[in-house]
Amino acid sequence: MNKDINYTLSALVPILQMNREKVVSIEAVEDWYTIDGREYMKEVAEIEYESGYRQYADIDCDANLTAVCDVIAVINQIKPKSSRIERIVRDVYPKPSDKAGTP
Repeated sequence: MNKDINYTLSALVPILQMNREKVVSIEAVEDWYTIDGREYMKEVAEIEYESGYRQYADIDCDANLTAVCDVIAVINQIKPKSSRIERIVRDVYPKPSDKAGTP
């Protein structure tokens, strides 16, 4: 996945809103979860809606365009949302709102 993934996902939000989706933000985050006492990490896109509801789309190691397809598939219920969400770590990748600048 490119380090600028959050720029790509953020650009998707206005397009979804134009199509009456009530999405307010999408961010690539890490999900840390435990199986049999061992901790694992996967990258997911956190999709937040106006109501505050959040759902997650698996985007592990995807190219940015593939991650966009995965997010749209989860929003449209074509692909199941991510399961086993336990501990989310944010700010893994730079975001457009970061003062640090562009990717």
